Amino acid sequence: MEGRTAGQPSRRGNAADSPLLAALRAADEVVGNQSRIERSSTDANIPLSLGIDAISIAPAGSGGGAHSLQEWYDSAAGKLGLKRVLLTILGISGVAEEKSR
Repeated sequence: MEGRTAGQPSRRGNAADSPLLAALRAADEVVGNQSRIERSSTDANIPLSLGIDAISIAPAGSGGGAHSLQEWYDSAAGKLGLKRVLLTILGISGVAEEKSR
């Protein structure tokens, strides 16, 4: 049994050859987006801590003041985020074949 401080993010992440990351990269290529891989406190931390591939896809658009009363979000580019999510799901499910790199 391994213990760690509550709230401490997992040090694990997706493998470089993760099918989930490959599907996201393929979706990004289709919509002309370039993803950044970052470690952050997200809902993906739970499965990642268990060794399960997981990602958190940021919504398209812009925002500021995160986690404050002044938080705001402009969804003008929101359709791009939805396209990325749908294409990633189709890619990982096998419905849409991924391009080999």
